[in-house]
Amino acid sequence: MDLRALVTLALSLALTACSDDGGGGLTGDLTSGTDSGEPSSPTGDASTTTTTTTTSGTTGPDPTTGGSTSEPGTTSEPGTTTGEPDTTSTTGVSGCEGGGLGPGDHTIMLEHGGAMRSAIVHVPPGHDPQAPSPVVLNFHGFTQDAAGEVLFSGMNPVADANDFVVVYPEGLYNSWNAGFCCGQAVNSAVDDIGFVRALVARLHEELCLDPARVYAAGMSNGGYISHRLACEATDLIAAIAPVSATIVIDPCAPSRTIPVMMFNGTSDILVPYDGGIYQSAPQSFADWALYNNCTDMPEVTQQVGGVTCETYDECDDGVSVTLCTIEGMGHCWPGNPVCPFGTPNVDIQASEAAWQFFKNYSLP
Repeated sequence: MDLRALVTLALSLALTACSDDGGGGLTGDLTSGTDSGEPSSPTGDASTTTTTTTTSGTTGPDPTTGGSTSEPGTTSEPGTTTGEPDTTSTTGVSGCEGGGLGPGDHTIMLEHGGAMRSAIVHVPPGHDPQAPSPVVLNFHGFTQDAAGEVLFSGMNPVADANDFVVVYPEGLYNSWNAGFCCGQAVNSAVDDIGFVRALVARLHEELCLDPARVYAAGMSNGGYISHRLACEATDLIAAIAPVSATIVIDPCAPSRTIPVMMFNGTSDILVPYDGGIYQSAPQSFADWALYNNCTDMPEVTQQVGGVTCETYDECDDGVSVTLCTIEGMGHCWPGNPVCPFGTPNVDIQASEAAWQFFKNYSLP
């Protein structure tokens, strides 16, 4: 058994222990250096969600082991609901002529690579179905799911306040094939880049989507797949903001410049800041500066509490590369006061900071 496999096994055992401790609250997501936590399900009234299905591809993992078909209610965070039930779904929306998913939470499903895949789509309450909308793809961590990422990242209120759609894709085997990790998605060679492309195409049918403003964020394994999308799908993704993740795909060969904002804690035991099995946060930061042909030295652009954000600002095509180093933070989502692996940090809200970063960029 190689080193990566040993680490995966050890972290998986740790996850089992955390999940079985009877304490409620959070469970973890781990793999060879990846994981994310997930708060326990909130209480509150659930609304009817919309489920629609399409197909794409014919080969791949066993469809019976595909993504979850469970549909969350309208609760996005404890005590916060998205309003009245929505039962409307109009497929085939073309040219933003009307129809499409209304405000609320929806589960959409599509078949890709022989497996049934799903995603939660959160449409803000003030959404105009005829106005082209930016979309943030928010990827969960290893062993976790889309519903957990809704809670852990707290991105829905940010979407509501800023009028963008946020989509939480569901990974096969609760994992993403981000390159060197993670879990069964890698072992089964799941075509997650193809799935994301198929999902975005599907979103074009369900929403008035602005194709120039599709962004990617995610926690841990979900952050790893965000990095991979920036390496391999720069025609699709306008910018990325991974949390507790570094580049784990080799080679990383983006076809154009792409803006990147990273959030990494210095006390993260699962994705060590200074590296180990995988690349360090500073090295990924430097690599993105190299890929974007940044010619300056990074300068401090934000410093609050334990957070120091440094930015390369003189890069080709007007893009920038930022690393927010969070002193003493563990494997956590910045802004969430609860963290399953280490000390949390609320000096910066990663979901809000990511959106403020994203809104400056669109595809050329």
